[in-house]
Amino acid sequence: MTMRHRYRMSAATALTVLLPGLLVSVPALAYWELIPRVEGGITTETNPFNELETRGYDSATGAFADFRLDSTFRTARDTITLVPQLRTLKYSGSEDDLDDDDYSLSLNTSHRWDIASASLLLAYRDNGIRTNEFNTATPGQTVDDSQQTWSFDPSLSYVLSERNSLQFSADLSDIQYDASPNSGYYDYRNTNIQATWIHAYSAQTSILLSANVGKFKATDPYSTAENITDSYGATIAMERKFTPTVTGTVTLGSSHSTQDVSREALFGIFCPPGFTIDTQGECSISESSDNFIGGISLRQTSEVMTTTIEYNQSQAPRSNGSSVVSDSFRLKFERDLSRRFDGSINLLYTSDSALGDFGREDRVYYSGSSTLRYRLTEYLSLYGTYAYTVNEDDANDGGVKQKNNRLFFSLVYRGVGIRR
Repeated sequence: MTMRHRYRMSAATALTVLLPGLLVSVPALAYWELIPRVEGGITTETNPFNELETRGYDSATGAFADFRLDSTFRTARDTITLVPQLRTLKYSGSEDDLDDDDYSLSLNTSHRWDIASASLLLAYRDNGIRTNEFNTATPGQTVDDSQQTWSFDPSLSYVLSERNSLQFSADLSDIQYDASPNSGYYDYRNTNIQATWIHAYSAQTSILLSANVGKFKATDPYSTAENITDSYGATIAMERKFTPTVTGTVTLGSSHSTQDVSREALFGIFCPPGFTIDTQGECSISESSDNFIGGISLRQTSEVMTTTIEYNQSQAPRSNGSSVVSDSFRLKFERDLSRRFDGSINLLYTSDSALGDFGREDRVYYSGSSTLRYRLTEYLSLYGTYAYTVNEDDANDGGVKQKNNRLFFSLVYRGVGIRR
């Protein structure tokens, strides 16, 4: 099978055109820094096709390589970072239809004034759906499917006084899928705009008040099905530094959402229960819901260990054409075991509940991974990673699980920074 080469030249062209415009004036103290990173290794997994556990599946082994270049331009007030990355994966024997190339290109710029700062992140990513854990994995249909993502994230911060500041931010993303008609993936655009007032109550405590509006629009590329969700909400948060090594955040808020779903009537006359039909044979339904959003996080650091605990409930887009309320719990341990040896453990549990009552396909996803690193030299390291994942989706024969065990061994070179 011929490997996919999905890279869009428009991504590189767009960033190449934008970058010179940001460098019109170059101060005398400005400099470039280039840091290359190269990784190569092998991987083996027990369920590479994301099959349901009731069907049985075969394991596969492959080799991967990852190439990344961090290119940074700095002045006293400006920072511009351009990061191209390529990750290629080749499997052995009859499993070569799992071969994949993933590309990404990101541009991150920031500028600082005396009482304000601004930043912009522009990114493009083209990756196989099999490598993205937060997509709905349709059993046996994700091998040759891919996802293209454009992201545009501007932000502006302004200092009002010694204790008060304002922050405005936006998150705009456009996601398209190159997938078969029966895969169930919807193209979608998701937009979220937020304004935040930050008050430093004391040296240890800050209060944050935020208001946000969002819009989610999903379309089925193979039919007239469409989901448009408008939402708005507000949160209050407190950040507290309990000790020099322990910090925590608590966030409480609410979000109101209105969901409008439409699709073509079956044979032009039949609609699902609760839908209405118009004169053009289009079925539609509207639903509203109110949901709690918020979370809590705790972080403890020491000279040899960092522990992070996070719980979060938020509204998020999903690849099956719905907007969901997502509950997630994360636990991460990072520890230096010796001067050359360190490791980490990551645990994740995510539960997605669809907004409204129509077409509910809730989902539970959890994973656990452990990584060990041994530094051979200042620039060369050996990595070993084990990951276990479980996806339990209502869309999969009533919630049958998809399980996978994956093992990675790799050698990573991170070069010395080259300055000019």
